[in-house]
Amino acid sequence: MQWQEIFGYSTDDAIFCIGADGRAISFAEFKRDLADASAYLSELSESKQSSTLKRAALYCTDTYVFCVWLFAGLGCDLQLVIPANNKRATASALANAIDGIDLWLGEWPAQEAAVATPALADAPQGALPQAFTGTLQLFTSGSSGEPQRIDKTLPQLMAEISAQQQQWQAITAGCTVLATVSHQHIYGLLFRLLWPLASGRPFAGKTYVDVAALLDDAERLTPALWVASPAQLSRRNDAWPWHKAEHLSGIFSSGGPLAVDDAAAIAALSGHWPLEIYGSTETGGIAWRQQQDGNILWTLLAGVALDTYQTAESQTPLLHVQSPWVESGFATQDCVAFVGERFELRGRADAIAKIEEKRISLTQVEQLLSASPLVASAKVLVLPKNAERSRDLLGALVVPTRVGALELSQQGKSALMRKLRAWLAPDLDGVALPRSWRFVREIPVNQQGKSPRELLMQAFENDHEFSVPAAMLPQVEATEIDRDDNRDDNAQPKRARAMLRIPADLPCLPGHFDTAPVVPGVVQIDWAVHFGKQLLQIPGEFAGMENIKFKQLLVPFEQAELELSFDTEKQKLSYRFFWESDEFSSGKLSFQHA
Repeated sequence: MQWQEIFGYSTDDAIFCIGADGRAISFAEFKRDLADASAYLSELSESKQSSTLKRAALYCTDTYVFCVWLFAGLGCDLQLVIPANNKRATASALANAIDGIDLWLGEWPAQEAAVATPALADAPQGALPQAFTGTLQLFTSGSSGEPQRIDKTLPQLMAEISAQQQQWQAITAGCTVLATVSHQHIYGLLFRLLWPLASGRPFAGKTYVDVAALLDDAERLTPALWVASPAQLSRRNDAWPWHKAEHLSGIFSSGGPLAVDDAAAIAALSGHWPLEIYGSTETGGIAWRQQQDGNILWTLLAGVALDTYQTAESQTPLLHVQSPWVESGFATQDCVAFVGERFELRGRADAIAKIEEKRISLTQVEQLLSASPLVASAKVLVLPKNAERSRDLLGALVVPTRVGALELSQQGKSALMRKLRAWLAPDLDGVALPRSWRFVREIPVNQQGKSPRELLMQAFENDHEFSVPAAMLPQVEATEIDRDDNRDDNAQPKRARAMLRIPADLPCLPGHFDTAPVVPGVVQIDWAVHFGKQLLQIPGEFAGMENIKFKQLLVPFEQAELELSFDTEKQKLSYRFFWESDEFSSGKLSFQHA
């Protein structure tokens, strides 16, 4: 593609990006940085040691820096591999793939970086590329299996951008794009980066973790757009400054259908019914909807054509997609029912399990559970036969409603399980009833707002988990588990992180200090044990503590990151609660050998 087909900024003085530090970056500054980065890559490809430079992995947390290296790589005819994260396991998988990686651009583990990328200011001066002939390789979210590599071209992505602009130009004109989703996934890449570039609008370089900060910036940068995910919108906090949402022109959501109650709640708080985009990494955007007035139907984007097909296993029609941004069309596993030219989604065909020769719809079990007044949301998965399970069986991960949580606290887990099994029994065969249950504060999601099987399985990996009442746990916004690349994937992990937010209604908050509610130190230790058991599969019982330090108060609405490291030989768990440069507490906890 040519320069003028991608960038829609009318003058060099136009604001291109709001940097992570709040500074306005002009289009002229971007062009200088792009020229320098392109010169660096050209010089590298011409050098003897990099004569085979063809394939580069790209990961940057800052969207502006990502943008510079993205177009420098495309301008140098590279295939850019864009994974969801830069963890050691991800880097190792890319490096060990058949086609390998010739260059690591951005932020990668030091031992994986064959060539370190320079700071943009240190790159040699060069000329702007005028054509972008490179290709992209993205990855699916992994919500229906292992993440799959998907090849994309810039013309395909820009063709979808044209359709999105045609649909939404009235509300997006002149808006600064603010996002709580990553540009490392196709939705974020399209909506928070490529679309602003094509329409000549500024975008924020940082990915917001704190929605309150996003709303503050929406007021400062008005008018603005919020690019979000269903998981983030469902975790709304009534205490956020929602009155500042009047400076938003709209809220986009993608990654899965938004629950009707969540859509209505966001509309009540912000004044905007979320604009939901249906699609996938394989298909790009397919359709859209707003659930105002009870609408559940999806409307096609311009240029998209749909038909259906059926397999021997599927009992309902499945969707087949054709569009200018899907090469040769794509057969999805989404079950649909058409109503005129619009359609309703009815689950996925690949959410079918076979247990004891019976076909079970996991979607159906989840829907039945969610219809119970005791259940706010649920995920159901197959737990395979292993040393502890004599056969395959279903596991249910359940978020209770307030009524369900009260039942859990008063009657216990067994009583709530019996009630939910009795709720399901009239509609399901006995083999389709979940045998293993986990009651959690929320369904875990990854950075893309998805709940891949690997993430859900973590809740079932330790059947002897440390018991902290659900009402006493913080809100979990994300978790990460680091595994030693030289160890088997099923081996006990040694390091993990959890992104937490402190709810205002924790029972432990009042009364600890007379002047203000805080999280007591003993509760922080309980949290460290709980998440150590859950994320790191720590065996044995808690036996003692040492080097415990409390440095700053942890208060309601605070964000905190919990860093965990387990020494398997000494059976000691090191933990640290912190946020950016502030440390709340730290220490070491010992466990008896199991």
